[in-house]
Amino acid sequence: MITVLIADDQELIRESLELLISSDSRFQVVGTAKDGRQVVEMALRLRPNVILMDIRMPEINGIECVRLIKQQDCSIKIIMLTTFDDDQYVYDAVKNCADGFLLKGISKSDLLSSIVTVHSGGTSVDPQTAQKIFSLFGRLANSPFCTLQESDEQFKSLSSQELRIMQLIGKGYSNKEIMQDVNFSEGTVRNYISNILKKLDLRDRTQIAIFAIQSGLMLKNLESMDV
Repeated sequence: MITVLIADDQELIRESLELLISSDSRFQVVGTAKDGRQVVEMALRLRPNVILMDIRMPEINGIECVRLIKQQDCSIKIIMLTTFDDDQYVYDAVKNCADGFLLKGISKSDLLSSIVTVHSGGTSVDPQTAQKIFSLFGRLANSPFCTLQESDEQFKSLSSQELRIMQLIGKGYSNKEIMQDVNFSEGTVRNYISNILKKLDLRDRTQIAIFAIQSGLMLKNLESMDV
């Protein structure tokens, strides 16, 4: 059973989420929190598998909550609940290792499947938020103030197919879209992604996307690279 902690300052949303999640026997809601101080205390006391965390929380905002909780127990998975105007918050949440991003108003089936995905070690990001993440890090990568070092050395262990798949992930492609682009089976695409994660010591496809953007890979012509 997956244990879930819900954090939102709106009582109606807390109660609705609790009712929705509790209706499925795969999950147990172990608590609800109405502000940031409460969710940090409850997270470290109850050690839930997954936290649904509102980005904008009173007392301590959701971003700082992620940082404080992850510092103490990085095994706790945290899904941020966002709205359309949370661009800077989303960027900060990525930096603090949030595990997923969902828009409020998501369907029941998508919410529950996202909790399962994140609990199993994956990342769940709704398409609108994914687009924001890629856009934000794209602007960062092209900023004149960016101090990230760009070197072909970090790509030496990767095949041309793996680099191509990284570029597609960086563009926000799903596995199905990658399959169509590179003409591989879904299993082959999954294997390539697994190899990329191992070679670069990354956690999930969101980190692959961020790495692809920050390293300058998105700007490279793979045909000119010595791989």
